[in-house]
Amino acid sequence: MSNRGQGVRTTHTVFSVVEALDQEGGATATAVADSLDISKSNAYDHLSTLQELDYVVKDGDRYQPGLKFLKHGVRAKQKLDFADHLESALEALAEETGEMAWFVVEEHGQAVYVEKALGEDAIQPYGRVGKRVDLHDIAAGKAILSELPRRRVHEIVDEHGLTRHTEHTITSLDRLFEELDTVREQGYATNENETFEGFRAVASPVSPEGDLQGAVVISGPQTRFEGERFQSELPAIVSRVANELELEILSQNNR
Repeated sequence: MSNRGQGVRTTHTVFSVVEALDQEGGATATAVADSLDISKSNAYDHLSTLQELDYVVKDGDRYQPGLKFLKHGVRAKQKLDFADHLESALEALAEETGEMAWFVVEEHGQAVYVEKALGEDAIQPYGRVGKRVDLHDIAAGKAILSELPRRRVHEIVDEHGLTRHTEHTITSLDRLFEELDTVREQGYATNENETFEGFRAVASPVSPEGDLQGAVVISGPQTRFEGERFQSELPAIVSRVANELELEILSQNNR
């Protein structure tokens, strides 16, 4: 194997180790080795190097991702031109609706939860800042997909598939494109029990002059997301906030 090939393989293993630690909430060198099907000595060498560089901390015989990753994550989030305004916009949205508010972006064909705010009655069964999920079964994901070229949607589905989470999840590409046409026409997307039973969400894309930035979404239990509130009141609120963010972005770009 060439030096370059060996280097690529090593890099891949290092990040696989980090992912394994993140998924398990910390792990021993033996557990990492078993998870990645590598030798314990190899796992230990990578973990020790990461520890020396302050990217991993050790507690007893368990390793965990260190807070040094936080620095890079915060810096990556600050790449959003409107990052300062985003937090206050989500907090206002959460306060107005009483629900969980998120801003979600697309990266490498998946949804990434970037920022959140909790309303008084907020319930969120699966999201956390930094978490990556598929796009097709969440409201924010469909809002984002509706702004992408058809070719790009095909590429994303080819790579990540259309995994079924409930009986309501869209698993047909034709059905997905029908849904995206509706989202594009009405300006917002919904999630009706597609990720979890009894869970709904409403999202609107933030795409000033076609420059897709992500999507604003609020979510909560079906018992509060129904009737006129789910069909018109919440979509109007989320769409308004998305529009305000678009105007803020355009304003910053013109300064």
